[in-house]
This record gives sequence, structure tokens and C-alpha cells, in this order.
Amino acid sequence: MTTIRFTTADLDLFQAASHDRNPLHTSQEYARRTAYGDRVVYGVLNAAMALGRGAVLDRPGWVISSIECDFFDVASLGVDYSVSVNERAPSEVTLRVSDGRRPVLETILTFRPGVRRNLRQSRDNLSLRSNPQDFQIADFTVGQRISGKYGVCQDQVEALCACAGLNASWTTAPELSALLWASYLIGMELPGKRALFSRLLIEFQPDIPVGAPFQYQAEIEGISEVGELSVSAELSSEDHIWAKARINAYVRQDVPAADTKTIENLVGRSESLVGKTALVTGASRGLGAAIVRALTLHGCTVIMNFLNSDSDAQQVRDSLRQASGKVLFEKGDVADVPWCVDLQHRVATNLKRLDFLICNASPPLLPLWLEPSAAMRVNEFLAKSIAMVAAPTASLMPLVAEAKGWNILISSTAVTQIHPCYPHYAAAKAAAEAITRAAVAEYRTVNGLIVRPARLLTDLTNTPLGRKGALPSQAVAASLVHRLLKPPCPGRIEVLDQFSSP
Repeated sequence: MTTIRFTTADLDLFQAASHDRNPLHTSQEYARRTAYGDRVVYGVLNAAMALGRGAVLDRPGWVISSIECDFFDVASLGVDYSVSVNERAPSEVTLRVSDGRRPVLETILTFRPGVRRNLRQSRDNLSLRSNPQDFQIADFTVGQRISGKYGVCQDQVEALCACAGLNASWTTAPELSALLWASYLIGMELPGKRALFSRLLIEFQPDIPVGAPFQYQAEIEGISEVGELSVSAELSSEDHIWAKARINAYVRQDVPAADTKTIENLVGRSESLVGKTALVTGASRGLGAAIVRALTLHGCTVIMNFLNSDSDAQQVRDSLRQASGKVLFEKGDVADVPWCVDLQHRVATNLKRLDFLICNASPPLLPLWLEPSAAMRVNEFLAKSIAMVAAPTASLMPLVAEAKGWNILISSTAVTQIHPCYPHYAAAKAAAEAITRAAVAEYRTVNGLIVRPARLLTDLTNTPLGRKGALPSQAVAASLVHRLLKPPCPGRIEVLDQFSSP
């Protein structure tokens, strides 16, 4: 069994060869705002690497008849994936890429006897896209068609083949060009920027003309309830159709904005919290931003903590200029103890008090199993998650106690309803709850509140299936602030787990 691992250099090489510049693969800033938290591996690159490194037997005198890929999940950078190969017969091979027990990709190759002539490869004078189309699912209709020309640069394809180990006699230019085209079509054209590849089947005809670049025509044949497009396509050269494809891809949707007006409709405005100060960690997006808005609308001075999202944080603050409270920025890593100690000094010096400590920050969440291949990532997630609660709690609890304020943790129903794919998340939230309870036990003037929503509709859960049944973040923010406007219960821990969806 072979192991493969992907680097940013691999993604850059594939981008140059395929001309697929989808930001989910090319932009760290864009990918960080998705459910994956980082640039993800191109599905076709994953398949190519598995084909080359998987040690599929050479087949002189045979050519590829079809390539079928099922993309079960995205592959991440810096993770070791195993590749298993099942050589059923000279005419068929199945490869599976797995993360431990979790399948990521399955590829089936079929072969037939023959000798393939290579296409002359060139991208000269082609008008390939530099930026992907940005369509919503509502923009697509069954029967919608696109067409164009596609070609590749021979030098870049050769570099990709060398990287992936694609040197078998059956890995000829037409098949590789068709795979690269499929990535370009999905990532740049149909659906484009919001694409998430799910399935690919390319069937090759016995004779392929020599000329290149080639033409393509694609048509949407179906649109599912969860936003998956079914596309059929034909590739032709010199008016001869030499390949037919069937492709499926999801259209990723935006998280509905919990803007200030939406929050105000739920919590209203007042000056009930004028003179109070709050710190919200991980506050530039999602639930954190909704909590900032809700508190500020009632007069609170809110310290907004974030690590990277400057533009998002500025947008939240700009939307609250007419509120009775105000927003202050504290950019930094809330898991870093020295930074939190310095923050405590700044808050004590400049604001004199801290009435609400709201620990909301969490690392990007991806599914993991309890098995050796994932153990290190489980440990890393636990360490980071716990630090994001322990560091601010240890540093700022004396100020909260002095103000007889609230120590608030955004937890999850995952601590009581454990999902087998997220043991690391359940363990992290359980540990964070224990830290919160211990802090209230030590500082008896502090009010403790553990907020346990079910799955929220945020960037962390914004996948085609993760959206289903998810709770809007504004519902949780509204319920939290409604509780904070009522009398406290010093020295006690309350659990808030009932929310009304707006």
C-alpha cells in the first residue's frame, strides 16, 4: 500500500497545468472562510497522484477506455493518505485513496487493447478564464449549455506527470488533457467558483485525432435538492467526438448574513448594558459576530477579538455606528497565554472592568476517526481548542470576578449527542465546559453560562449536507443576550440549550 501527501507546491503545479484557478484550491484567504479552513486538494490532482504513485501495473499495448472517479470527501494538505490498488483484470483497476478507514476518493480505470496517438498540446491563442464564474444555484437551469476550446501546455503537463509519477504507457496526452479539462470546467465554468467536485466519468472513443487544442460542449442535465449539478459533455477535435463525460458537482452556498437589522428584529435596542464591557473571542464572523451585534445594540462596549478577518471585523463595527454601545478591536491569538495576559492589562487600564467573557473561538472543524492515522490531528485539535478557552479564562477571570460578571462558553450539544465523526470536537467542548465550571467554582462571584446549540449554520458547517437542519446563529445570539438582560445567579452554572429559530 502506497502513501501520498500533498503540498502547496503540488496545488500550484496543478493550477499551472490545468488553468483551474478556483480559490478553494489557490487562495488561503478564501479557503480559510470555508468549512475546510485551508486550501484543499484538487480532486483530479488527488486522482492523478493516486494513479501515478499507486503502482498500477504497466500495460503495453493497452489504452484507457474510461476513467471514473467518486470524490467522497476533500483531501487536505499535509495529511498522509493511503492508496490501495485492486488489479481485477488486465481490463480494469480500482484505486482507493483513504484517510485511515475514511474513504476520500475511488477511481476505476478500464482498458482495451490499442495504441494511442498523442495530441499535439498547445494553449496558444486560447481565451481561458483567469477568474472563475461566480454563480448561485438559482442561476442554473436544466438544459443550460456552454461550449469552448481547451488546451494545455506540454511543459507544465510533463512537470505534473513527473510530480505524480505518471509514466506508464497508458498515461498518454489525451486522457491527461481530458482530466485537466474536467477540473477546469467544474472549477472555472460550470458551476465555477462555488464548485465542489463529486463525481466524474470520461469514456474515450477508439480513435483520437492528432489535432489540439480541442473543443468541448457541456449541458446541465439535472439539479438536485441539495444543489448538485449533473452535467454531460463531449470533447472533439477536427469535428470528431473522441470523449464523452458525465460530471457531478455541488454548488456551495453562502451562509445567510446575520446582519444588524436581523439581530435588532430579534433583540431590539436599549441602553440596558451601557457601562458594561464584554470580550467576545472569534468574533469577526458567524455566531461571534452575531453576539457582538446583539450586545452592542443594548449599549455594551464590546471588545471584538479576531485573528485574521480584518475586513469582516470592520464590516461588523461599521454596521453598529448608530448603536448605543461601541466596538473595540483586539486582534490576536486568543490561545496564546502571553497575549491574553497583555490583553488583561490593557482592559484593566483602559476600560477598568470586564462584565462578560464569552469564549466562542474554535479551530476549523473537519471529520476525524479514532484511529492511529488521525490521532495526531485529534491531539492537535484538542490542544488548540482547549487553549482557546483556558488562556483567556486564566488571564481574565480576576477582572470578571471583580465586576461580578459572567463567564460564558459557547459549547455544543456534541458533548451529550456524540457523533462518531467528531470525537475530537466532543472531547474539546467537554473539556472547555470543565474549565468553565472550575472557574466559577474558584471565583464565587462569577455567573457561569454554558451555551449548547445544536449544529449552527456558520462557515464551519457550510457544506452541502452540513447546512441541512442547521440553526441560524442569530437565534443563539438573541437567546444569549435575552438571558444576560435578566438578573444573574452568582456562583452557579446555567446551561442554555433552548433556542427559537427566527
